Amino acid sequence: MATVSIVVTSYNIESYIEECLESVAAQTLQDIEVLVVDDGSSDGTPDKIREFASRDARFVPVLLPENSPGGVATAANAGLDRATGRWVGFVDGDDYVEPDMFERLVRATEAAGTDLAMCKYLEVDDTTGQQNEPADAHRWAALDRSGYDLDPTTRQQFLRFVAVPWRKLYRRSFLEAESIRFPVGDYFFEDNPFHWFALVSARSIAVVPTVLAYHRVARSGQTMATADERLLRIFAHHDTIRAWLHERGVLEIHQVTLLAWVISQLEWISRRTPEALRDELYDAVRPIFAQYPLAVVNRSLAEGHKGEQTRRLCLLIARDSRAGFRRVLAGRPATDNKLRVGWHHLRNSGVRQTATMTGKYAREQLAANARLQAVTRIGTSRAKVSNADLMFALAVVQQRLTDLEEEVAGLAAAPGGAAAGDVSPAAAQEAPALR
Repeated sequence: MATVSIVVTSYNIESYIEECLESVAAQTLQDIEVLVVDDGSSDGTPDKIREFASRDARFVPVLLPENSPGGVATAANAGLDRATGRWVGFVDGDDYVEPDMFERLVRATEAAGTDLAMCKYLEVDDTTGQQNEPADAHRWAALDRSGYDLDPTTRQQFLRFVAVPWRKLYRRSFLEAESIRFPVGDYFFEDNPFHWFALVSARSIAVVPTVLAYHRVARSGQTMATADERLLRIFAHHDTIRAWLHERGVLEIHQVTLLAWVISQLEWISRRTPEALRDELYDAVRPIFAQYPLAVVNRSLAEGHKGEQTRRLCLLIARDSRAGFRRVLAGRPATDNKLRVGWHHLRNSGVRQTATMTGKYAREQLAANARLQAVTRIGTSRAKVSNADLMFALAVVQQRLTDLEEEVAGLAAAPGGAAAGDVSPAAAQEAPALR
């Protein structure tokens, strides 16, 4: 029995697979078996895998006859089913790792007696070679120990990390006892359910706060680099995870974090979704939000510390406003009401630019007013904005905001409006757009 079984997955990456396998072969931990699972590649990847395995007996080719639907699940599970090591790790076939990655992860998890271990990684832009920290890099600052028991608080903390398996090491007996596998289907990003299954089931985790893996991004043909309907399939994992949590009686404990995960996916996918697919995006997420009361939506937004546009999108979805959802994604305010238009510009253009625009608007609308005649040059290309102009324009904005606050309060108090406590102060600013 090997100490670690390393599952390498590949599909049409003949330009990258050798670099990946070389980095795995160079591991300082020699007692490894490497299951290289190719998911029916149509290029030269299988030949390169065979040739590499002929030179190193630790490498075992597992060549699937045809490409499986969706993402990596079928290939990763094929590797898991063949693994014999005490520990299991993963490497994407277009990535590469540090020579001491698996030795350090094994040492960490054995020292702490944990079910799994996790290290840092960097993203490598395939077009420029630039290395960047991933979105969860800031979360490491809160980790000050080498191992953690996964109580309700720490479990939520680790669930918020990017859900990738190739920076982790798993005790194989743990995966088998909990029947943990990647969900198979015609969708992508199966890493996400696997991440939830493992962290919710595990008792403890070890951490190695060192970059040991390098993940290639912006590669041609890579799902993450593609802005098409395949990105929307990630939302199917919500129901898979939710059903799994429900079966184990822990849905109520994790529902806020689960919806926060959905919101995070919505946030970055909505930026990449072309106009032609926005209705499909709405159709993918609306049934999810319909499963949660508004109080949970607001708690999830607070947990994720989301910005104004994301809060607006989510509350529009929660209130089933497809039209408002479209308007926000189109970059326009969610209504033609002039008060809300002003609030939109204040948020997105800044105080000084909004003051200039407000002065120009007020001059045009109330030209007969003597005070406005004195600021006729506001908004022209040569004139500077004086303090008096600025104060006057801001007074106009303030009046508009006061009117808007009154309108918000009226909406919240109206029949069918949000119940007291359902909308946070930040979220309440979006309420006028929800109809």
